[in-house]
Amino acid sequence: MEFREISTQEAEGWSLAHSVRAGDKKLPKGLTLTADHIAALSAQGISRLYAFRLDKDDIPEDEAAGAVARQVAGPGLKLGLSTRGRCNLHAVQAGLLLAPAALNSVNEADEAIALSTLPDFAPVAEGQLVATAKIIPYAVKRASLDRVSALEGKLSVAPFLPFKAHLLATGQELSDKAYRMTENRLSGLQGTIEAHTSCGHTVKALGAALKHAADQTPDLLLILGLSAISDRRDVIPAALEAAGGEIISLGMPVDPGNLLMLGSLKGITVIGLPGCARSPALNGLDWVLERFAARLPIGRDHIAGMGVGGLLKETPYRPEPRAPLHAQGQIQVQPIVLAAGRSSRSGAQNKLLSRMNGHSVIRQSLSAITQAAFSPPIVVTGHEGDAVEAALSGMKYRRLHNDGFQTGMASSLKMGLAEMPESAEFACVCLGDMPFVKPETLQALWQAGRRLSEFKIFIPTFNGKRGNPVLWHRDMVDMLMTVEGDKGGRHLIHDQEALVCEVPVDDPGILIDLDTPEALAQFGATPD
Repeated sequence: MEFREISTQEAEGWSLAHSVRAGDKKLPKGLTLTADHIAALSAQGISRLYAFRLDKDDIPEDEAAGAVARQVAGPGLKLGLSTRGRCNLHAVQAGLLLAPAALNSVNEADEAIALSTLPDFAPVAEGQLVATAKIIPYAVKRASLDRVSALEGKLSVAPFLPFKAHLLATGQELSDKAYRMTENRLSGLQGTIEAHTSCGHTVKALGAALKHAADQTPDLLLILGLSAISDRRDVIPAALEAAGGEIISLGMPVDPGNLLMLGSLKGITVIGLPGCARSPALNGLDWVLERFAARLPIGRDHIAGMGVGGLLKETPYRPEPRAPLHAQGQIQVQPIVLAAGRSSRSGAQNKLLSRMNGHSVIRQSLSAITQAAFSPPIVVTGHEGDAVEAALSGMKYRRLHNDGFQTGMASSLKMGLAEMPESAEFACVCLGDMPFVKPETLQALWQAGRRLSEFKIFIPTFNGKRGNPVLWHRDMVDMLMTVEGDKGGRHLIHDQEALVCEVPVDDPGILIDLDTPEALAQFGATPD
């Protein structure tokens, strides 16, 4: 191929290397110039151009891109149209992309050829772009294409095939959350939960349950244990061997997912689930399930190969991160304090104005929030709003008054969210009658929020019980603005469980509100 700057008058029969505007018309790159084009360009005072023309052994870019794509395309892929020197490959159905390292030799054949793919073992959806063959210049030598055609290595998709799983929970009844989380994880891989059972967390009980489940011939046995698997002599692996099965691999070099067990029983694949199976976030379990769903071999060697370039991620459940966090900019949190209710359940007194240790309940609640070093709180008042404002005298906050507070908590929540500044990434929804919540709890929610982008709702837990306040990502605000009545965002949490992150805290105050006269009396609150 000849490529150079040329006089416009000599350019007939050459092709434009770059687009050029001639009056009100744009001549695109690659256009082969005619006498009329030359005249139009000359009339605009364009005297020189960058242009090219092909030699006899040059293959035009579109034809060459299609040839490369066809050469590397294996089962499960379809070719798009070649245009502008590019030909794309798309997955015919959902599955795992298999991109062997040998495909790198395509790019070694000639610098003019560029084959780009998704990573090996990447999960792909039907119709998804998985690779593109691009010719960098306007043509490539036939000899280079011949070298590509002689190379080995095909790109392919191993499709996810339907399978049925039996889910076993040990030591406790299977929770709705754990069931839904597992069901969602499998459904994306063409899998379903055929049956689920619970049994005691002992070798004898689990061994018997495994035998019974295997007799029903599912494709996959999943075990969600009461405790983590830490040794081959632990309950889950010992029970598998007692049932006549074998342990293929215990542990994996993927985090989250270290404590996964892979085994087999009567020809059925058995997976002892790691703790991260309770989270929707990507973890080592997903990599094992994907290979199973694609009916690819999965053994100890395959799991050992997942470590380098694998997953490594912090979670809020570890008391000590294995490495210090990088310094990050402060993510702004907007606290919204709901303080508008009539306190109808607490008797004649307004619980927010009741006093403990010389201070009102609402003032003590707000004090913890301000100590968390967030943005100044928005306090939504309603019933006896002026008295609540007086109780907060001298504190830094912004008051909104809800004239329609009688309609329920939702109206106050929506009023506060509507005033959330654009710079705030999270809304921390707090209740005005919870004076025992620690500032450290609010900080723990924020720390979880800034680490875990896959979650959108962060709820503190104490001894496994969920409490308040709740941290909501901005992405959830539109949903929150649709709530009605007196339930706040409770039903959204139930509906969006996959987006919920439970953050364990050492704070019983998250469970204590002062809704009743008995609760007020128990904690020494007296009328103002």
